[in-house]
Amino acid sequence: MNDKIKDTTLPKDDGTRNFIRALSGELAMPGRCLALHPVIAKLERGELSLTQITGLMSQIYRQTTEVVRWLGYVYAKCPILAVRREIFNNLVEEELGGFSNTDAHYNLAMRVALAAGARRDAVEQAELMPETRALIAYGEDCYANESNWVRCLGAAFGFETQSPTAFGKIGNALRRAYGMSAEEVAFFEVHVDVDEHHGDAIIDLFEHYATNPGDHAVIRERALHFAELYWGMLGTFEHYL
Repeated sequence: MNDKIKDTTLPKDDGTRNFIRALSGELAMPGRCLALHPVIAKLERGELSLTQITGLMSQIYRQTTEVVRWLGYVYAKCPILAVRREIFNNLVEEELGGFSNTDAHYNLAMRVALAAGARRDAVEQAELMPETRALIAYGEDCYANESNWVRCLGAAFGFETQSPTAFGKIGNALRRAYGMSAEEVAFFEVHVDVDEHHGDAIIDLFEHYATNPGDHAVIRERALHFAELYWGMLGTFEHYL
């Protein structure tokens, strides 16, 4: 999404701006701030085995395959044509890599796993760890069961405002400590640019369409909990020897 999605006839809400600032501060706390996750420092020091990397990437792959469906729920519920068009563009990027000129994001996650020595079928059939299962279940609830389209994006805010920094660090660590190529770590590097724009667009949507305390309460709960659950999934490398 980009800055073209807003309805310029609607004023931005100062109360929502204050809410977003406060929520961003809450997301900066340990256990939610993905850029502070211990896996990053371990990757930077080369401490994870290739088995642990393939295990972690199999979990990320399985979760990433769900994202297109989640965006589809928002697309179907959104009544605003300009916003819906940009959600569709997000679907194209997520499913095809249409704007980054890469590939489906789950295929990019697969590249990392293969570069670490995984078999494709093993990644596709990987057992979901409890942390990943909880993240997918919560995402499904946030996107599928919420009737208000803008509230669905609370979970997205908890991830996409953080992933550019966190994923940039992971991509750099895999290249420097494990000798992976830019193409092999494209999953992480694509998100640096793509999700920066997505995060800004979500903020813009909130400032125009999520302006009451009820919206704020739901968005806050979903952003914080989704970030906590994604933190948990990043720790699934510990399940692998």
